[in-house]
Amino acid sequence: MTNFKPSHDTFEIFSYKTLKDLEDRLMDLNLKIPINSEVKILQESVKLENKTIPNRLSIQPMEGFDANLDGTPSKLTYRRYTRYARGGVGLIWFESTAINDECRSNPNQLILSNLTSNNFKKLVSSTRKICNKTLKDLGFKDECVLILQLNHSGRYCVLNGKKHPIRAYHNAELDNERGVSEKDGIVISDDNLEKLENIWVEKAVLAKEVGFDGVDIKSCHGYLISELLSSRVRENSKYGGESLENRARFFLNILRKTMKRIKNNKDFLLTSRIGVYDGIPYPNGFGVKEIEKEPFPASIDLSEPIELIKELYNIGIRLINISAGNPHFKAHMTRPYDTPLKGGAIPNEHPLYSVERLIKMASLVKNQIPKDMIIIGSGLSYLRQFAGYIAAGMIHQKKADICGFGRMAFANPNFPKQIFQKGIIDKREVCITCSGCSRLMRERKNTGCVIRNPEYQKK
Repeated sequence: MTNFKPSHDTFEIFSYKTLKDLEDRLMDLNLKIPINSEVKILQESVKLENKTIPNRLSIQPMEGFDANLDGTPSKLTYRRYTRYARGGVGLIWFESTAINDECRSNPNQLILSNLTSNNFKKLVSSTRKICNKTLKDLGFKDECVLILQLNHSGRYCVLNGKKHPIRAYHNAELDNERGVSEKDGIVISDDNLEKLENIWVEKAVLAKEVGFDGVDIKSCHGYLISELLSSRVRENSKYGGESLENRARFFLNILRKTMKRIKNNKDFLLTSRIGVYDGIPYPNGFGVKEIEKEPFPASIDLSEPIELIKELYNIGIRLINISAGNPHFKAHMTRPYDTPLKGGAIPNEHPLYSVERLIKMASLVKNQIPKDMIIIGSGLSYLRQFAGYIAAGMIHQKKADICGFGRMAFANPNFPKQIFQKGIIDKREVCITCSGCSRLMRERKNTGCVIRNPEYQKK
């Protein structure tokens, strides 16, 4: 490290042996990543309408792609959620689940339907029982909160084993990255979007019926709703064009219709994981400045995302999960890493800069919306054994209310217990950001940690 001159646009792998090493590098880079060793704050509860989340740690939605072909949870699905439930988090955000069998990104993605509902009831009941016992054993008095993420994969749909993009609009750069042409798939019509609104609402209500405490209408990572939010070039459509009102219409219609259906049940949470910035230059980006032909990543302008989130607040939503980037395109924006996927490029930025951006997104949103809107931040798995200190720093400095972990949960679902009981995550069990789980996803295989979990090392 002594001969290396770091900068925001110079890639460097994680090599910090001590917390001081990390702090020194952050100082070298002039990055404002909060650090606080007082991790007891992560054991504090969060009041959310009629519910109380027992602590400040959450499992982020990470697809295991291990469902049965009919969309029901398999033994591997149960195994993963049992491991999460034994870890000690107060909030488990269940993975992206398809609203029908035509909008999956993987043939082994979960599907919520009338045919699979009984299977979901069993999974929810089993997870809740184990999680509540774990929380009680750890001294928490409140019960866990379980939220289901519902999604349409949009341009990342796979139909009959083949890529079948269902786009909001054409984007040649994203097509090239995906390995498809403009002739593949379709641009979805307004009529079909109208039909999807009602399907989504029905599945959101079904999520309540099978026992979840809330439902997430997914709006991030380049999937259908996320892409509609950036659909300025979508022509002759009430779901696209220059106005945010049109681009957000589909998303807001689903939320408003769902809220009407559940308004008499204040114990059920309506929420969304929102990508507030994708880095894609104008006119095809969201959360970016209106600068033509700007290089990637585009300059940040969160005025539209914050306007949208304020409207969500007006609808009655009080919980938002913040993300950024598109993991199918420049994945480091969403999940900073040491090692890219095979054939992938080394990012033109320092991974700690990528982490700071994600923290900054959550903080910028939190500071501009009503105080009773609970914000979940992410991007911490890259920080390995020190991640608990950064999570505590985010809570202490009010940059987020809850900190979510995705890849770390694959590698070490016991990370919450380790933070609560020992004050630090075991460095022998952390995610090393090797992109192994991402490789399994891309290869449409059952997904987990190829380093820490023998189940996935053979895949």
